[in-house]
Amino acid sequence: MVILRRLQIVLLALLMVSFAGLYIVSSGSQQDSFVGVCVYSSSSFSVLSNGSADIGIPEKLELGGVYRVHGRFYRNGERMKVTVIERTSPDFPLKEIEGYYWPSRGCYLLSPERIRLGYCLNAPKGSRVLLRGIFHGSKFYPVHYTLEGFSMEFKDGLPVVVEGVVLYSGDRTVIWNGSTEIVLYLPYGVHLKPGERMRVIGIARRYSKPSVIVDSEGDVKVVGKAKVAPIQSAEIGEIGVGNCTVISKSRSGLRMDCSDKLLRGADARVGDELGVEALVRKGSLLCISCKVIRSREELPNSICGGNGVVRIHGRVEWVKVYKNGFGLANVSNGECWVLLKLRKALNVSVTPDESITAYGEFTTYRGLPALEIRSGEDVCSGKC
Repeated sequence: MVILRRLQIVLLALLMVSFAGLYIVSSGSQQDSFVGVCVYSSSSFSVLSNGSADIGIPEKLELGGVYRVHGRFYRNGERMKVTVIERTSPDFPLKEIEGYYWPSRGCYLLSPERIRLGYCLNAPKGSRVLLRGIFHGSKFYPVHYTLEGFSMEFKDGLPVVVEGVVLYSGDRTVIWNGSTEIVLYLPYGVHLKPGERMRVIGIARRYSKPSVIVDSEGDVKVVGKAKVAPIQSAEIGEIGVGNCTVISKSRSGLRMDCSDKLLRGADARVGDELGVEALVRKGSLLCISCKVIRSREELPNSICGGNGVVRIHGRVEWVKVYKNGFGLANVSNGECWVLLKLRKALNVSVTPDESITAYGEFTTYRGLPALEIRSGEDVCSGKC
C-alpha cells in the first residue's frame, strides 16, 4: 500500500507539471517569498517567472506585472499556499533589448530579428522602443519600456515612416518625398489619389527603388494636399496651375505652350486653351482638373501672321503634290496668303477654290511663309 501511495503521488506531480508547464522552485523547503514577472494569467491561476525559475499562483494577476508573493511551497508540485501578494520591483537582473514595435498578427519587436512579445505595448506601431524584461519560453515579457520615436531612415527589413505626395496610383503606387520616388506595396483594396500627401508606416525594402511594404490600411494616412504653384515653375510633387494652349496632340498626351512636359489624362484639340491643374511628375504632367476655357474656333483669323498656335481661314488657290506624297496648298484671304504644308502622314487633301480652316504654327518653306499642322483633324472644310 505504501508503494502504491507513493506511485500515486509521483503520477499526480507529473500531471500537474505537464498541465501548468511549471518548474517549482522549492524541493520541499519553506520559502518566505518569491519575486517574478507574471507570464501567464487566467481567471484563477497565474505563473510568475524570474527568468530562471517559475511558480504557480492560484490567483488572477496582471500579465507583465512584477509581484512578490509570500507563502509556503510544497514538494512534488502541490499548490502553494499564498498569504500575501504585492506589486514590487524586480530583484533579479533584466535583459535589455532595443528595436521597433510591430503589432501585426501578434505583437513583435523587430531588431531586425523578429522577437515575439508576451503582451502588446501601449506604443505606436513602428516606433522605436527600449525594452527591459525577461525571456520566458519563446517570448519576451517587458517590465519597462521607453519610446524613442520613429525612424525616417531606410534600413532593409525594419519599420520606416515616409511622407510624400502620390505621383502614381493603381498597379504601381509611387510617392515623392521631395527628393526620391518611393514605391509603396499596399494591401489589397487600398488605393491612393494622385496629388494627396500621405504619411505611411511600413517595412523598408531596398529593391531597384526604395520601397515600403505596408501592412494594413490603417498604416496609410492622408495628411494634406500637394503644394500649388504656377505651372511654369512648379516642381515634382507640386500641382501646377495656369492657362495653357494646346500646340500638339498624340496618344501619349497633349503638348502645351506652358510646359515642356506632356499633359496626360486630359482631352483637347490643337489651339484649345485649357485651364490646367496638373500634378508635376518626372516625365509628365497628370491632369487633376483640366477644362477648355476657350475653344480654338474662337481664335481670330491669323492668315496675315501670328505667334504660337493660330487659326487661318481662306480659299485654296492652288495645290501641288510631289512624288513622295508631300503636298503644298496656297491659301489666301484678301491680301494675305500662306503655304499649307500637307505631310503624307496627315492623309489630308484639299482642292482649288475650296474654303478651308486650319490650325497650326507659322514656319517657312524655302523662305516663304508656311503653316505647319500636326494632325489631319487640324484641317477642315469651311469655317470650323
